[in-house]
Amino acid sequence: MPKRVVVDADILVKWFIPEDYSEPAAALMNDHLHGVVTAVAPSYATLEFANTLRKYVARKLLSRSDAVDALKLLEKIEVEFTSTTFDFLREALKYAIKKGVTVYDACYILLARKYGVEMYTADEKLLRKLADKERNLKHIKNYPSSHPR
Repeated sequence: MPKRVVVDADILVKWFIPEDYSEPAAALMNDHLHGVVTAVAPSYATLEFANTLRKYVARKLLSRSDAVDALKLLEKIEVEFTSTTFDFLREALKYAIKKGVTVYDACYILLARKYGVEMYTADEKLLRKLADKERNLKHIKNYPSSHPR
């Protein structure tokens, strides 16, 4: 089985919409598609992803049909979306309160801890706050692509 890597919704968006750090995010997606890694995220990442698409449509940066197509493509990419149990959510809430981060971010971080793998994000605020405390939290710009593009 390929090595898991946790990705946040921001990385999923970068797979479809050109933004800062879309290139290393695309490298991770490419590795996922070629079985080098398995991208993992909490199931609610799909909601965050869809909501971000809605914002892009509202700002007229993306057409409605492109937004719907992006959601269809995300489904086909077969990211390993994990369910969030109440036990896990309680741990995430405790972590979020202790570290001063969102429960959303805490879930991604704790999922990476659960699997003992890296979590990739482009969330600079989160990285500034926790990168020195969470050794598995990595900036997507540092993703080491292992498959030629």
